[in-house]
Amino acid sequence: MSELDNRLKDILNSVKGYRDIEGMKEMFISLLFLKYANDNYKPKEYNVIEIPENARWAYLYSTVGSPYLQDELNKAFFLLENANSQIRNTVCNFNFNSNRNHLQQLEFLYHLFITFSKIDFQKIELSFSDILEKLLANFANYEGKKGGDFTTPHSVSKLMTKLLEPKGGTVLDSTCGIGGYFSSIEENYSENQFQFYGQEYNSSTLAIAKLRFAFNEKNIFQFGDSANTLINDSFPNLKADFVIMHPPFNVRLRGNELNSSDPRFEFGLPPKSNADFAWIQHALSHLNNEGKATLLLNVGTLFRGGKDGEIRKNLIEADLVEAIITLPSRLLANTSIPSSIWIFSKKKPLNKKVILIDASDLGKMINKGQRELNEDSIQKIVTHYTKWKVGETQISSIGFSNSVDIKRIAENDYILTPQRYLNLDYLSTVKLDHEPGNIVSLGEILTYVSPTKSKLKDNIKKVSIKDLSSNPDSYILKTDNLSEVGKSPNYSILQNDVLLLSKLSTNLKPTFYSSNTEKVAYSVNAIYSFKVDENRVDMDYLVAELHKDYIKAELERYSMGSVMRTISRKDLLKILISIPPSLKEQKEIIEKEREVRFQSAAKDLGFEKEIAKLKLAQMKDLGSKKHNIMQHLNNVKASADVLTKMMKLNNGILKSDEIIDPRRGVTVEKRFHRLQESLSKVIYYVDNITNELKYDVAEIINPAKFIKECKERGIQNESFTVEVIIEKTSFEGREPLISISKNDFEEIYNNILENSINHGFVDDNKKYILRITIAFIDDFLEINFENNGKPFPKGIAQKFDVKGEKAGITAGTGIGLWKVSEIAKHFGAIMSVFDEPTADFPVGYNFKFNLETL
Repeated sequence: MSELDNRLKDILNSVKGYRDIEGMKEMFISLLFLKYANDNYKPKEYNVIEIPENARWAYLYSTVGSPYLQDELNKAFFLLENANSQIRNTVCNFNFNSNRNHLQQLEFLYHLFITFSKIDFQKIELSFSDILEKLLANFANYEGKKGGDFTTPHSVSKLMTKLLEPKGGTVLDSTCGIGGYFSSIEENYSENQFQFYGQEYNSSTLAIAKLRFAFNEKNIFQFGDSANTLINDSFPNLKADFVIMHPPFNVRLRGNELNSSDPRFEFGLPPKSNADFAWIQHALSHLNNEGKATLLLNVGTLFRGGKDGEIRKNLIEADLVEAIITLPSRLLANTSIPSSIWIFSKKKPLNKKVILIDASDLGKMINKGQRELNEDSIQKIVTHYTKWKVGETQISSIGFSNSVDIKRIAENDYILTPQRYLNLDYLSTVKLDHEPGNIVSLGEILTYVSPTKSKLKDNIKKVSIKDLSSNPDSYILKTDNLSEVGKSPNYSILQNDVLLLSKLSTNLKPTFYSSNTEKVAYSVNAIYSFKVDENRVDMDYLVAELHKDYIKAELERYSMGSVMRTISRKDLLKILISIPPSLKEQKEIIEKEREVRFQSAAKDLGFEKEIAKLKLAQMKDLGSKKHNIMQHLNNVKASADVLTKMMKLNNGILKSDEIIDPRRGVTVEKRFHRLQESLSKVIYYVDNITNELKYDVAEIINPAKFIKECKERGIQNESFTVEVIIEKTSFEGREPLISISKNDFEEIYNNILENSINHGFVDDNKKYILRITIAFIDDFLEINFENNGKPFPKGIAQKFDVKGEKAGITAGTGIGLWKVSEIAKHFGAIMSVFDEPTADFPVGYNFKFNLETL
């Protein structure tokens, strides 16, 4: 760490007690700019930044200790802006007001001013842009995830800059933030000269960008108004050599913000639900006849249908798309969703072709929650791209890159997900459990059964994904234990003798429904129904093969979605499968494989005996009550820790109205109330120790809102984060409401979180995620708790509702969620477990509640 880094870190540490860290950023930047300008100012000579007398550091230093320092600083910033046109509307856009009293604010300013006075920037051989970047990096470390919201990570900026290859000329960034791309271009192409044009919606962020480049004399910088570029374009007539942008993901457009008469949208008017393709067309409209653009966008732009799909088709047919690169998840500070780079060119090196690169596995974790593209990763991507541009024929790499003709992309419905174009020879490269037979597509042996439109009767048995089988040796649908569904357009009557396959995830869960006199319905939103050509394939063989890794790899290649992965019927039927031509040979193969699975299961019998012993021991104690008490004691400890920390920061004094968490408005008084609530619950459980379960009275709650309270009161530490994703569109304007008591819902949340921490989050070097999704699916409000920790021990996921089971590192013999399952049953919810050992989120719990109304 450099001396400057240490200085900046020391300054931040020294002022933490004065006010919220985030609220000090703009004052820090302003004083940093003022001190840097003064240290490099030479009287009676030309200066990039002119400094009026009353803005000189010496003059301002003379007012330290007086009550007029803040007034003098405000005047100095005003004079500085008026004397230098390149920084107009910068510092005046900052908000220096504090919720502290005047004396406390003055004390803060005195301390900060004197501390900055000790730094001599003439002795620091860094540009102001580099110094500012270091300051912002230090702030980001203190602010956590939110601190990186306004900037693209340096490694991603470097990659996009190298892919753009700007060799001088005009560069536009209409969502420029603090100018990270401009800085990256200057750093990587320092021998060239540029004219940079930038626009940014947030006025404070735009002000930082202006200050950042105010001392730059080599290149020209012009910044537009602080406004939404899609509505108020500051440079409507600019035709640039290069455009580089990282627009906000999935922004919803309001009212009639865009219209078809806008010349930018020649490839189609984007939907109001998402502005991604508005940004793309905006960028293209600003390119000159030989221009080139790189955009960082949500991965959903590669496959979304509707209006987005039509625009994507038009762009591809116009031969403007040059390259697509999918990037890993957790690269960006404000989302864990993977992103993609689009490269557009008005003068492509290879007509009618697109290079597609899957870089989703590159990079490395630099801390528990952040991934970074290292130099090797950047170089690998850039090398494949640049070699493709000059026509090298050997650039295609199975599983990484491929040069694809536009005609083939059209055959795939203009979907640009790289994975579907990279593994053409996959079956010849994988090791099968048997000698490969004839390679056929699933479409050659499966015939789709369209859902019937007949009206459902009340209370008919239904099949959802949870009812499908994950066991190749037990795949016949059992209807005895199916739940019932009322009238619903999302369910259709099953035909007899059909194979059911899941549309979701990378596990087809093949399940066969045989002839039955009883009417059964299936979820058409989540399940496909097919007739199987049993003259060509044995059912036992087909089901076993559909469970294998090479099929899952093909599913991964074709599946789409950033949060919930799905596969279309058309793509599913493209998947290749190995089927020996003889039914006899198929039966011989399946018998051998079944024997291997049986022997493996037999080895687990000793394991099952150990589980039985542990179960007997556990049933004798009151483990579930201890679990509850410990959860609430953890809440008490968390509150005590926070309040103790506040006392240290305030010299032993606590004020009831003092803000602990500015984002949520949590005060000292509120935290005390939470501490008292948790203590009351501990007393309740100790006072009522019994084997009987007691429940509070049900009420109508909004789980999306209440989970936020659970997060605040629950366990929090550096090893994991809790993400909440609400699929708002699935509710179609309805409020997500369920019937359950708040205390019992919090028990569910705490049990699952503590179980995840103790038994799944076991690697100290990994950052874990508990992801909670809330959606309305198949007439139920579904809440999924998923985590990316250690998978379940084999065979344990089926025993989650057995009292006394233990899990993970505590014995490897269970998941211990008996109490959760009992609460779910009491309040009429259906609970099931996701057990996907090879998935990114291998462990999950699904709750289906009835959607309530007030």
